[in-house]
Amino acid sequence: ILMNIFSQQDFDDVQEVIKIANGKNGNPPKKDPGRDELAELNDQSKRIQSLVEEIDTLPDEDAKSLMQECMQEVLSFYGHGLERILKIISNGNSEAAKNIYNNLIEDNFISSLLLIHDLHPLDLKTRVLQALEKVKPYMDSHGGSIEIVSIENGVAKLKLAGHCNGCPSSASTLELGIKEAIEESCPDLLKLEVEGVVAPSKPPSENGKAKQQSSQSWQIVDNIGHLNNGNLKVVEISGTSVVVSRVDDVLYAYRNECPACGMLLNNGKLEGATISCSLGHRYEIKLAGKCTDDPDIHLEPFPLLEENGIIKIAVI
Repeated sequence: ILMNIFSQQDFDDVQEVIKIANGKNGNPPKKDPGRDELAELNDQSKRIQSLVEEIDTLPDEDAKSLMQECMQEVLSFYGHGLERILKIISNGNSEAAKNIYNNLIEDNFISSLLLIHDLHPLDLKTRVLQALEKVKPYMDSHGGSIEIVSIENGVAKLKLAGHCNGCPSSASTLELGIKEAIEESCPDLLKLEVEGVVAPSKPPSENGKAKQQSSQSWQIVDNIGHLNNGNLKVVEISGTSVVVSRVDDVLYAYRNECPACGMLLNNGKLEGATISCSLGHRYEIKLAGKCTDDPDIHLEPFPLLEENGIIKIAVI
């Protein structure tokens, strides 16, 4: 029956795809040593999506229907396998079994698989709360907080409070902090609404037109975890100069530029919780970079997370 639906060339092409995916064509899949496992998994996910889209374009309706049924059966087959794995581990009474179970459901990739098969043990609200806990240190470091207004019918409504409410940098805080964390933990969330977000103004370029900014992922930054209180260090992330300082045992990251005069902040001074440029413009480190003399001027903060000794900064 298969040979009546597929031509020999089609059959050979499918076989070749399977061999390449399994690394059995004599040339094992190439791995970029500079990329992490999660990036490879993301690429695999995109490739699967691409193949699914190609199947949808098949002119032979019988072939399309057969392949779609095959994929559904494969998903169901592996779904039952995942369910059995979870049951076996969850039935274990040892502390090791509990740790394994928790590690599985907390892993972003495995969590997504569990959601696909409707096997995730945590409901949507619990996962939203866990995601917000990830960015809580950053929100706290800028004197801000976020409140859950409601989570109903797959829609989460949040509210920025404290110094983040109405801050021109709150849009980047949302996109690079809150939104990313929630999307990782809650891919099944239909919509995210946040009150208190003000879109930042786009700085003009040399030709007078607004520059287009694109979001970047979190990037691990080395050699700043050792900073002592009252010290600062300049790092470059995606071509952007970032000044990192530690105040009261908390790290803060800002664009290394005074918005009032354009001078580099690292050429100025850090006194207590206030940083000033060489011309004397002063900004409150702990208050989202608010200028002490002009409330309409503030530094541009970048999300920074410090977890288990690993420091990540996101720059837009």
